[in-house]
Amino acid sequence: MQDKITIKDVIRVGKRKNRSIDRSLIEKAYNYAEKMHRGQLRKSGEPYIIHPLNVAYTLADLGLDTQTICAALLHDVVEDTEGTYEDIKKMFSEEIAQIVEGVTKLTQLFKTAEEKQAENYKKMFIAMEKDIRVILLKLADRLHNISTLKYLRRDRQIAIATETIEFYAPIAHKLGMYDFKMKLQDGSFKYLYPKNYEKITKELEERYEANKERLMQTKEKIDKILKKERIIAISEIETKHLYNIYKKIKEKNITMDQIKDLFALKIVTKGKKDCYKALGAINAVYKLIPRTFKDYIALPRNNMYQAIHEIIIGEGGTILEAQICSYDMNVLSKYGITNYFRYIKQTDREETELQSVLSGIHDTLELKQLTKDPNEFLNTLRTELFDDEVYVFTPKGDVKVLPKDSTVLDFAYHIHTDIGRHIKGCKINSVEMPITTKLRSGGIVEIITSDHECIPRKDWLESVKTAKAKREIIELLNENPGKEKKKYSVEILSKDKVNLVLDITKSFTKTRINILALNTVILDNGEVRVDTVMETRKKDKLDKLKEELSKIKEIKTITITEKEEEIE
Repeated sequence: MQDKITIKDVIRVGKRKNRSIDRSLIEKAYNYAEKMHRGQLRKSGEPYIIHPLNVAYTLADLGLDTQTICAALLHDVVEDTEGTYEDIKKMFSEEIAQIVEGVTKLTQLFKTAEEKQAENYKKMFIAMEKDIRVILLKLADRLHNISTLKYLRRDRQIAIATETIEFYAPIAHKLGMYDFKMKLQDGSFKYLYPKNYEKITKELEERYEANKERLMQTKEKIDKILKKERIIAISEIETKHLYNIYKKIKEKNITMDQIKDLFALKIVTKGKKDCYKALGAINAVYKLIPRTFKDYIALPRNNMYQAIHEIIIGEGGTILEAQICSYDMNVLSKYGITNYFRYIKQTDREETELQSVLSGIHDTLELKQLTKDPNEFLNTLRTELFDDEVYVFTPKGDVKVLPKDSTVLDFAYHIHTDIGRHIKGCKINSVEMPITTKLRSGGIVEIITSDHECIPRKDWLESVKTAKAKREIIELLNENPGKEKKKYSVEILSKDKVNLVLDITKSFTKTRINILALNTVILDNGEVRVDTVMETRKKDKLDKLKEELSKIKEIKTITITEKEEEIE
């Protein structure tokens, strides 16, 4: 990024990445922001408008739309000037105003710093669930703030860097935005542990220089092999990111000499089949270090990342990691969810994609309503965002990805709420195990269920890691076990739309109400009637269900009546 960003730079890079952006509206947003921030200075002594310009430039460079770029220019107006939400809504649009509101911190007083932090995260994540652009803006905002930490007091440097390492870098990871993640981590690492940062930077440079010639020889030899096999690919030598080195040294209590993937040869092929052809060609020439092969193409990570990793012994005994991916996989690994942004919006798949990537955050928000404990919320959120994962299989061979140290109970609730609520035992690799057993990658987990809901134990809350499992167990503990579930008929009249039934079932899932039956009827006037039968113990969930269904704008009427007869 340039040192001095101007609005012309923002528009230029935005037009290059997204031809549909509106120059005049972006200029209007800039002029308003510049006027409102006039006279304000950053800690660096620069005019305040430099910050929103940098944030806008970052988002424009990602190819995001006019509304996001405008919101980036305006994102501190409500928090730091006399400008209001209503002003932005009137001058620009409600859409832009809502994005700005999503990243604006709460101003009311809180009892503790933890409570304030928890409420601000909750506000941001709720806004993010409605519009992904909120978190993209917040990540770009944090990225620029990290680059200017040197102007702040030491205590502020530590506070901002810690929050970035614990929350914002993991969110970037969840969204598959590896470039953001690494910049946020390394930028924070520099201020959290300056001595370690300087030491690792120096040692890594020395090791690279010492191995540079052999690394390049390995690269050139592999390039020739791929060309001979008629595999179209480009390759590049990379070094491991600084914070990842520090983390590995600290967690495994090892030295830098013992880290085998300090250097990597990244190979980007034309397509998926070429990745495996390249793998075979490399393995025919260089030895693979045992137990270092990882196929994230066959089993993609939870954040959509795909590549083949293996550590090989290259020329002169130099050890390096081979990372093989296709061009599309490489683009996705850099830009994550933003790579699909326009496509997802146009095909109405954004909510589905985000629910898959960020389901744990949604469950954590639900958990917060039950616990009322800010520390519980923050600790569970850290777990959901933690980038270490376990990969386990169902008996049918479906892979499930959960946070590290998750238990069989977490796995059961992850598959479906009803399975978690009816669990009575489990088998891991065909061996009976306690349902509080921690999962290890590669295990085949079979859940044994009962016809009756299980009676949870309070100590299960200490075992489970995921917010969904915690939330469900708390709900079961709070429910009156003697109270029977009641059945209700729900008749929904709606205009026809793509994925109508899917959106309706999602509303039931969000409300945690079981659907027993569902039938769709196309009426003569082209409208759709969706008849469902559901059951729940809590009558207050009916109002919540109506609220969720009402968010589907095509729905005209919702009628819920208690059903006395049994469902056959």
